[in-house]
Formats: sequence, C-alpha cells, structure tokens
Amino acid sequence: MSEFERNDLGLVDYLHCESVGDPGQRTFNITARSERGETVVWMEKEQLYQVGISLRQFLTTRGSPAEPAPFSQPPVDSPVPVHVEFKTGDMSLQHDPESDVFTLIARDVPREEPDVEQLAEITFSFQRYQAEEISKKSVSVVSAGRKPCPLCEAPLNSGESHFCAKVNGYNPTENPMENERS
Repeated sequence: MSEFERNDLGLVDYLHCESVGDPGQRTFNITARSERGETVVWMEKEQLYQVGISLRQFLTTRGSPAEPAPFSQPPVDSPVPVHVEFKTGDMSLQHDPESDVFTLIARDVPREEPDVEQLAEITFSFQRYQAEEISKKSVSVVSAGRKPCPLCEAPLNSGESHFCAKVNGYNPTENPMENERS
C-alpha cells in the first residue's frame, strides 16, 4: 500500500494558472506559493476548467460573511520550505464559511513504476479575491485553445482539413473556421 507525502502550504500569497505549449499540445497547471514553500500542480484541461467553474458557481451563489473569522493555519510540518511538483489525478475544493477561505487538495497520479511507493498530496488555501481571480483566469486559459467545429464541436487545427462527423465526412469545404478571424 502506498503512503502519501503530505504537504500543506497554508494560506498562499501567490496563486496563478497557465497553459504551456501550442494549442492542441498544451498542458495546464496551477502554481501556489507561501512562506512554507511552492507547488506546481499539473492537470488536464478539463480539471482546470472544473476548478474555475466550481469556484465561479460558488462565488455567485454565496456571499462573503460581514466579518470573516481569522483563518487558523495548520501547523508547519517541516521548517524547510517545500517544493512539490506533480500531475494530479484527484482534486477536491473546500470552503470554510466562517473565515471565507477556500482550500484545494491535490493528489498525485498513482505511478505504475514498481520502485515508486510514495505519492504526493498538497494542500493550499486562498482568500475570496484570489478565488475570483483564479476562476476568471482558468476559464480564460482553457478557452484560449483551438476553436471548435460549429457542427460537431471537435477542435479544429489551423490550416488543416476537418473531417466532420455530423456531415459524414462529405463536407467539401476545408476548415469551416478558416475564414473566421477573431
């Protein structure tokens, strides 16, 4: 049975998301930093999109308390700052209504390598204004990729022909989005 290496950055002062690479070949991440260390959590596009949408839905349906309680930071596990970077397989998002602080927990993807026993888990917390920023940024980052076909919604590659399943591949036009400039 695998053990987790658990790290908690506490309340972060830096929170950012981005994509790396060209459209169609992008990878996505969230970076968080506090005085306890830094983490880069790599994820699938859909995972980053879900984080953004979940935060947006929560923020629009629940207001901030008039006087938020102080956030109680978990105790420091190690005096040495941590640096954790991995691809996540499982994430969860929590909210403390008394302090109005959000917490993201991400767990490493289980590896199939026989020598690797330990998996990583990182936890970090952030305030409402950071939740608003990361919600907007994550949706913006995800939507900056390839445009979808207006018929079948498959991603279109610039300058390439598109085999559209909705018209059984008989579409004589090249890319239906080719003439559209945004």
